[in-house]
Amino acid sequence: MEVKWYGTATLAYSAEGKTILFDPFLPMNLKLPQPELNELAACGDIFITHGHFDHLIDVPKVVASGGGPVFCSKTAAETLIREGVKESNIIVVKPGDLIERGPFRITVLRGKHIRFDLKLIMQTLFNRRVIMHRHNLKLMLRESRRYPAGEVLVYLIEAEGKRILHLGSLNLDETERYPITVDVLTVPYQGRSDLPSYALKIMRRVQPQIAYLHHFDDSFPPVSSPVDVQPFISSTKKQFTGLRVIIPEAFKSLSLP
Repeated sequence: MEVKWYGTATLAYSAEGKTILFDPFLPMNLKLPQPELNELAACGDIFITHGHFDHLIDVPKVVASGGGPVFCSKTAAETLIREGVKESNIIVVKPGDLIERGPFRITVLRGKHIRFDLKLIMQTLFNRRVIMHRHNLKLMLRESRRYPAGEVLVYLIEAEGKRILHLGSLNLDETERYPITVDVLTVPYQGRSDLPSYALKIMRRVQPQIAYLHHFDDSFPPVSSPVDVQPFISSTKKQFTGLRVIIPEAFKSLSLP
């Protein structure tokens, strides 16, 4: 199986000639590499972890370019329909559902959104980046009300003998039963001032062989920021013997071992 990161939380998995796409988003930071809509649309099936703007706002463009269908929660579906996506292009899913798409077997699990801590909120608000990116901030404040998270979903992806637990936000639901010792855990590394210790709690619960980081780029400043991933690498090396941490390069496919 191959995985490709397109920036933010946009990931594509490919197996046996079939590709599935998660949370397509075009970065607002034009200094970052920009994915081509046609390439995202060519992936076909689109899966959404939750309805926030940085996971959903560009989905109508991808669908209009030929992508889809879109698998998402009821709340995300309502947002997409409001934004002009036809109901026939949307499949509402919920925890417990099993989806089979070509070689992929995808189980929908209950997730939970990360809680932004006060220190990060203060660092974000009282920062000169707010002035530098004030136009982005106005847009995000408006869109945040129009793009509620809704139910957060986690996806267990199985194909070619691999099991990937795919997260779009760095948190797990206390009541959900997640698989243990998966091959890969995708780690959306953004949203806390204490990310290294916070992420370790997730890692201990899932115990993956590989941690694949994403969402660590500065794709929607000033709310996002470029996150230093080195503390995560250092802390996990001390805690987990044999764990491999992957820091992907945008648009570069990687074959999972």
